[in-house]
Amino acid sequence: MPRLLILILAVGFSSVASRHVNFYRNDYTYVDEFDAFYKLHWDTSGTDWSSGFLACDDEGAELFYPKTRDEWTVVKKLVKAVPTALNVTDIFVGIHDKFGVGEFITINGYPVSSPVLHFDSPGIDRCVTMDIESGVLEANDCLTKPGSTRPFVCKKVEDVSCPTIDKGYQYFKETRKCYKVNKKAMNWSKAMETCLMEGGILLVMESPSEADILYRKVVAYGTKYYVGFKKLFNEEYYTVKGRNLRDTGYERWYQQNTRNECGIIWQASNNDGIYMDSEVCSNNYPFICEMTVRNE
Repeated sequence: MPRLLILILAVGFSSVASRHVNFYRNDYTYVDEFDAFYKLHWDTSGTDWSSGFLACDDEGAELFYPKTRDEWTVVKKLVKAVPTALNVTDIFVGIHDKFGVGEFITINGYPVSSPVLHFDSPGIDRCVTMDIESGVLEANDCLTKPGSTRPFVCKKVEDVSCPTIDKGYQYFKETRKCYKVNKKAMNWSKAMETCLMEGGILLVMESPSEADILYRKVVAYGTKYYVGFKKLFNEEYYTVKGRNLRDTGYERWYQQNTRNECGIIWQASNNDGIYMDSEVCSNNYPFICEMTVRNE
């Protein structure tokens, strides 16, 4: 591949890539463990569930509810960070039965998997609160009592999607890439052309952690896949992103096989991770395309 083409490819791919910045608004806190942004609304005048829901919606976020077992601890930490903590024990969360169907659902319309205390308590307009210290959910009135206050938390999850309607691409949060295994075997050039036509490129592994994700969730044992590196200048390998292979962050060769021109990866032995290897470019193999995620 001529040097000019590599430079063109590198520029083109950089325009597709998006840099992930852990920022949403100045008043939101990013929590890496849950890959989301949170804001504690602490209104001493008190509020009702609907006001909390609408306030979060106005900020482009949603009223928080714990989607995983330990996510409630985020709220506990946010409350402790308030300089002048008030005597508040619980918050409104995004679970309700405002439709009066007799079942609690989340603001996203899903059934609630965690138990809710006093589920059978009377009342048509029922909402759920969460104990700040324990994460326990409890059925409550959607209105606060006069003279009391009940804060709430807004949550913003970064909107990500693979920049294609091709359902073969699978998104992985850890790498912020989408991968697709093309099982129809082709030669290296045709494989690269196919990825480009789909809006992606042949896979370039850029870290041991990315290689581990591919090993655990993408590649099949014993199958060889074309990926995005090839011998070019001075018989050295360059990636389709225009970098020397040794500078990409991952280089683990199977039996130091660098005899051939085109790059492949495969799981050569069970429970031993991914190896890089080389093959004759005219041979046909399945291949892996990648796309960098765009923020919607």
